[in-house]
Amino acid sequence: MWCETQKNGTVKYCERYTDPLTEKVKKVTVTMPKASPQNRNKAARILAGKIEKAETSSPVRSDTTLKELADAYIASLRQCKRKESTIVTEKSYIYRCVSTIGNDVLVDKLSPRYIYDQLLATGKKISTINSYIKYLKFALKWGVKNDYHSNHDILLKLDYISEESSDEIPEVYDISNEYLEHDEITKLLNYFIIDNNHWQDYYISYFLILTGMRIGELVALEDSDVDIKSKTIHITKTYYPSTKHATSAKTKDSIRDIHIQPELLTLIKKLRLWRKEAMFESGIKSTLFIPHLKTGSYLSYGTYNLHLKTAASEVLGREITPHKLRHTHASILAETMSAEQISRRLGHHDDKITKAIYIHITKKMKQKDNAAVDTISIIN
Repeated sequence: MWCETQKNGTVKYCERYTDPLTEKVKKVTVTMPKASPQNRNKAARILAGKIEKAETSSPVRSDTTLKELADAYIASLRQCKRKESTIVTEKSYIYRCVSTIGNDVLVDKLSPRYIYDQLLATGKKISTINSYIKYLKFALKWGVKNDYHSNHDILLKLDYISEESSDEIPEVYDISNEYLEHDEITKLLNYFIIDNNHWQDYYISYFLILTGMRIGELVALEDSDVDIKSKTIHITKTYYPSTKHATSAKTKDSIRDIHIQPELLTLIKKLRLWRKEAMFESGIKSTLFIPHLKTGSYLSYGTYNLHLKTAASEVLGREITPHKLRHTHASILAETMSAEQISRRLGHHDDKITKAIYIHITKKMKQKDNAAVDTISIIN
């Protein structure tokens, strides 16, 4: 609160507040005959009452468009100091959903059927459409609470679209495309060091294959997080390319310790020796486990992703992503470990692709066992 002395000697006390409907800053005032502690306290009480009345008496809008609702909701996330990575994710889904349904559609006129028709017409996967609906419902619920619309029916009736056999991978889908076989791993790694002398790409790929880490987790990994004495890698955070910052882990289950097996221990020792020499040659210092060799900051996800796709296309005849190296780790573990053990190491509760890979690998092993039995003759 501040005061302004008028020409006639009276004092005007002023206060600002944010209008909950327009989110614009407004001013309320009260005039007192003179400046005094008593008048100041009285003015404060009057101003507080005016602000409370203004904030609680704002009418519910009936002309709010979907785009206006989306803009206001995203702005509210920043005011609540939500993580920037969360805001980026919600913003992406909500704006894509809104642009598909129609930016100028009035929220009060929306019906679930109209939303379903517009989203299904895109031909996108049901899982993607349900993601759109999920974040749209967040915005719609916020809108009701903040008087942006009064379409309560949309919250009651709008639901996710059911997807038959959603837990199954279609039989026509070749799950082997989601991971590398042992000989393919060798071809890929040899391409980086023998054919092109790309040691950083080699170490990143090999490390991801041996740990099953997400690429964001590796980018954010500090050198101190890799403890060879206790044979443990501590995963506590991840890197988001969209924000160019590392933040807390993707999910609660993503915070985990990864055991360092003998092959991984050997790789880490070699990697650290290479890291030391590479940083010395570049004249940089960094606390990151695998830093950008020119800046010492986070390595470029986009650059590595491009190098990986190029290498895979060259030697395997198909493109792969860093996440498929994570799947490759799961396929290797499936030869000796249970699905629950794999999930704990990878840091997730349930993953359809990982589950499908596990089933695929174990089926192959059973077929191999059966073939071996077929070669045995006990009597004849």
